[in-house]
Amino acid sequence: MTRIVISGASGDLARRVAQQLLAADPLRELILVTRTPASISNRGSNVVVREGDFERPELFEEAYRGGDVLLLVSGLNLGRRTLEHRNAIEAAKKAGIGHIVYTSVGGVQSGNPALSAVDHYQTEHDLRTSGLAYTIMRNSLYAEIVGAIWLAPAARQGNLQMAAGNGSLAPVSKVDVARAATAVLAEPARHTGAVYEITGPDLLTMTDIVRLGSEVLGSEISYTPVSEQQRLEFFDSVGMPRTYDPNMPLSPEGHMWASDELISAEVAVARGYQALLSGHVEQITGQRPASLRTVLESVKDVRYDLIGSSA
Repeated sequence: MTRIVISGASGDLARRVAQQLLAADPLRELILVTRTPASISNRGSNVVVREGDFERPELFEEAYRGGDVLLLVSGLNLGRRTLEHRNAIEAAKKAGIGHIVYTSVGGVQSGNPALSAVDHYQTEHDLRTSGLAYTIMRNSLYAEIVGAIWLAPAARQGNLQMAAGNGSLAPVSKVDVARAATAVLAEPARHTGAVYEITGPDLLTMTDIVRLGSEVLGSEISYTPVSEQQRLEFFDSVGMPRTYDPNMPLSPEGHMWASDELISAEVAVARGYQALLSGHVEQITGQRPASLRTVLESVKDVRYDLIGSSA
C-alpha cells in the first residue's frame, strides 16, 4: 500500500484530508508532518507524526523518509514560499518520495497579477523540472472565504466594496478541495502529470455573489467596485499590515492575509484570471461539488478560523 505523507498536517485542509483517508481505510499508513506534533492526537499505530517546518528545511528529509507520495500544502510566506517549497521538493527527492501532489491556486499563468499566483507559478515550474511525478491542484477561491470574510461583514454594512471589478469566479468549498485531494492521494498513479482546476459548480459574477449573500444572510447587500488605491486606504484604516508577517495577529474575520496579497487577488478577479469553471471535482471524486449557496448556509455566523473546527 502507498504510504502517504501530508505536510502542514495541523492545518485545516491537511487535517480534513487525513481524516478522509482514514475514514476510507482505518489501516492506511500516514506520515503527518507539522510544526506542532503535540497538536495532533488520536493517532493510531499506522499514523506517524513528525516535526517539519518551512523555516527549518533541514527537518524535511527525515520527516518525509519512508513515504511514497507527498501532499505538499503550500506555505503562507508570500514571496518567500517559493524557496520554502523548493527546499521541500528537494528534501522529498532525497527522502525517496516518488510523487508530489501540490496545492496551487486557480488561474496560474504568466501575467496573473495576484501575488499568490506568482509564487505558485514558480513552484509549478519547479515541480515539472524536479524529476518527480506530480499532480497540481489549482484550487479556486474557497467558498468559505466568500461567506465568512467577504459577505458576513458586508451584510452588517449593507455593501461589499472590492477591487474585483465586474469579474467572475467559481468559489469551491474546502470540503470539496479536501475530497479531491484525498481521491488523488489514494490512487496517485491515475493522476500523474495532471493539472486540475478545482472549482465550484457555478461561475458567478460579483453581483451574483452578493445576491446569494443577501438571500442567505437575510440582509440586503450591494456591490461597489473600487480602485486598488481605495481598497488600500480601507485596509490601512482598519490596521491591516501591507505585507505578510508570520507573527501578525488574526484579523477580526479570522484570517492572516496582508493587504498586498488581498488587493492583488481582487485585481486578478477583475482581469478575468479567476473566470474558470471545470468539472474536475466531479471527474475526480464522482460527486458534484457543493454550490456557493449550500456553503453560505453551512458557514453562516461562523468566523473563518473556526469553520471546520469540529470536522
